[in-house]
Amino acid sequence: MSKFARGGGRGKRTAAAGLVISGMVISASMAPVTAQAAVPVFPDNITIFPDRDFVSIDGFSGHAGEQVTVEVRRPGIGVVGSATGTMAAAASIAAGNPAIEINHPGGLCWGAGGGPQVTPDIRAGDVVSVKFGGTVAADATTLDLGVTGGTLTTPTTLVVQGRLGPRVDPAFLEQRIVEPALRNTAVARRDVRAAPGPLTNAPKGGYASGLRVADGEFTATYEFLDADTAATAAGGLYMATSWQDQDSDGNTQGVTISEFGEVGGPGMGGCPPGPSQQGPASPTDVEVHDQGDSTSVSWTPPQPVPGAAPILGYTVRAVDQLSRNSVQGEVGVRVNDPEATSATLPGSVDGKRVEVRSFGETGESWPPALRGNTPSGDTTPPTVTAKPAGGFYTGDTQVTLSADETGSEIYYTLDGSDPLEAGTAGPAATLYTGPIELTASDGPKTLRYVAFDPAGNASQARMEKYTFGSTRAPSAPQGVTVQGSDASATVRWSAPEDPGTSPLTGYEITATPASGTPVTATAGPSASSLLLTGLTNDTKYTVTVVAVNAVGRGAASTPADVTPKVPAVDKIAITLAKWKSGDLRLDGTGSVPGASLTFRSGSPTGPVFATDVIVQPAAAGAVNGTWSLRLRTGSAATSNPSPVHISSDKGGTLGPVTVPNG
Repeated sequence: MSKFARGGGRGKRTAAAGLVISGMVISASMAPVTAQAAVPVFPDNITIFPDRDFVSIDGFSGHAGEQVTVEVRRPGIGVVGSATGTMAAAASIAAGNPAIEINHPGGLCWGAGGGPQVTPDIRAGDVVSVKFGGTVAADATTLDLGVTGGTLTTPTTLVVQGRLGPRVDPAFLEQRIVEPALRNTAVARRDVRAAPGPLTNAPKGGYASGLRVADGEFTATYEFLDADTAATAAGGLYMATSWQDQDSDGNTQGVTISEFGEVGGPGMGGCPPGPSQQGPASPTDVEVHDQGDSTSVSWTPPQPVPGAAPILGYTVRAVDQLSRNSVQGEVGVRVNDPEATSATLPGSVDGKRVEVRSFGETGESWPPALRGNTPSGDTTPPTVTAKPAGGFYTGDTQVTLSADETGSEIYYTLDGSDPLEAGTAGPAATLYTGPIELTASDGPKTLRYVAFDPAGNASQARMEKYTFGSTRAPSAPQGVTVQGSDASATVRWSAPEDPGTSPLTGYEITATPASGTPVTATAGPSASSLLLTGLTNDTKYTVTVVAVNAVGRGAASTPADVTPKVPAVDKIAITLAKWKSGDLRLDGTGSVPGASLTFRSGSPTGPVFATDVIVQPAAAGAVNGTWSLRLRTGSAATSNPSPVHISSDKGGTLGPVTVPNG
């Protein structure tokens, strides 16, 4: 689970797109902060996580399904990051989901849609804007705040300290600690929060907190009921949140969330690295003129990577095309001038490859610029594949390599050496011209290969391992567990350590009673669980799992026992029901913590307006757990959903419930 999911600006129980900070009291004499930019108005919002270079855009339902560009601008520099993609559908936005996210799993990478290929290092003062059709619809400024540390000053007292920049309004501030394990303590929820003011008991009990601001620093103090709870909180994620504006309903706009200990850069695989992890860009438009006793080389300087270290100069090399004993000769010069556009090499370069690279504090550019490069703008590397992929084979095998860009050259090695060296084909690499024959009698082979497109971009160097021998069935699946339910059982397992000599084709699951006919089922090769039905309640079964490949059935897993039973039905109750336009609130209790509740309007089969509301563990001294639902957007918030019917995945139901207005 991501830290955003742990600490999030959004949860399943709150459909409001804006981040609503609870437990805060702001004096009526305090005027709200004057927005420094065109801060969005609820339910639209921009939330910035500078420590993870992550931005979440909420609302903007009028632009659902449209193309949107999210930009990060740095005063005095300009655009340091951008991404272009498609906004979520209207139904998804109305349900409280983000309209679009940048640099967070499930969202876009920075650089998507043709923006600078860099994950920006988002800093205080950077302005994040939302643009439709080239027009800025709203923007927010990254605020300067952050946690500097936390200490247990007594066994039950936790003090968290942090800093505030001059543009942060102390009234628009919250400190929060997120730790899911707090659910199992007297706190009975996954986080604790401190708002400006003296030490005050939390609305639902379990702790007291207060927040003091002085001289550009803040101090949040938490007092817990016992030492174990304090120690649990001390190990959580420390967050500091501020915002540029707040409306009369408490909706916060233009939000910055700083997360202590988080590291910036790409938030998921395949995204471009940050500026500090990038070398300089290569030049383009290289021209070479042989003048007999010397060679003139010219180039066009590259556009710098936003936020990256500056280019300090260029290297120009003439490299031998052929190698002797894995060594290629070269001659070259270094030009210590970032504005240079040409250099002279001694002698002729006939039969040599001319390479021009930029260099800076982070190293040289890659791939190098080559003779004949033109500023085509192609910076996308090709993708190269091998068929069949590496694996176990019983006889001679023919391997075909292919690239997805016409005109690409592919180089490969069969001795395990790297086919890519210093941005060019390695000295031991062979140019691919046709299928590669692998002979079983020669033993295992390690194939490594890389492709270069016509613009000089190199693919990722890839590797496949081919082994040969007799066939083998898979070993036993690992970690088999079984959980019983009504006339059924959920079986879970992990893949076998040895899949055998061919890919898995599936699994066989068998539940055997002491007497009678076993119950069997099958699952696909990527499965790791199965609901096994057709069992008899109050009968003990022994369950085993067997993996299967083309060779046959493998060894059975370690057996696990289970006795299905009719589950007890939980009990659901309501303790609070209130509705006014734009704000629906339902609170209640449940007898089974962890139960998931679904809410319908009108009848037990009426329209669903909320799901996945979880019954939390009971507080100390309480018998039942608690649940809470609050909606500020969607049909249930704009029109009273009475009568309300509630159903639990544990079997309990409640309704009809009349929700009073006001």
